[in-house]
Amino acid sequence: MPNLTHLTLEFIRLDDEDLSKLNECFPCLQVLNLIRVGGLKNPKIHLSQLKCVQPDILILDTPSVSTLKLTIDKLGPTVQVDGLASLKNLRIESSELNSLLQLFASDWDIRTLDLELPVSVDCMDLYYEVKPDYLVQLFSRITEVKLSPRFSCALMSLLCLCTNHESAGRLEKLLVHLPASDITSCPFVPLLSVGAPSCEVTVLFHADTSDAVRQAAASVWPPFVRGLPRFPEITWRWGT
Repeated sequence: MPNLTHLTLEFIRLDDEDLSKLNECFPCLQVLNLIRVGGLKNPKIHLSQLKCVQPDILILDTPSVSTLKLTIDKLGPTVQVDGLASLKNLRIESSELNSLLQLFASDWDIRTLDLELPVSVDCMDLYYEVKPDYLVQLFSRITEVKLSPRFSCALMSLLCLCTNHESAGRLEKLLVHLPASDITSCPFVPLLSVGAPSCEVTVLFHADTSDAVRQAAASVWPPFVRGLPRFPEITWRWGT
């Protein structure tokens, strides 16, 4: 049905475990409702006409989902999240981080959290949306945190405003992307402060970062921060 724009499937079981056939057979869908649909194993929705970037209503009740990736510009007035007992891995790309993080990360046992910002959002937008201290406190309860390129760039400019100095938390793995600029000191010290004693930190430099800057960071940051050996057990990894 190549011209179908609205489809609701309710109380059925699909053999299309990853929804590849659904994506192929209904390319013009603008509205898709999957209600109590069984048989889904690794579902991915790739429908270019599906109008869900700015949903008026978002309802998630998927008790078997362990990995969820959300890209949302704006949230509508109705957001209902329930039944996500198996959710372990969450990726969010949105300007509405405060609302989404409160919906997900505060109530569920998230193991891996991956955050990114839309192209149109800068560090001031991030600051007004969610405070750095809240993010640091949140990261302390997550096992693995991945800060994608645009989110890393915005957050690095704000971490100097942190007043939160918590002791070591659950954070075992941290991945950050750094912009192409002169880096004289480690800009994410507050994140290191909430890491587990043997936290693994992966630093990915922008491809345009000079070799001198990379070498200086790799030789100065671990394990000394401001001249003091504060994080001697951290494992550092470097990449581009």
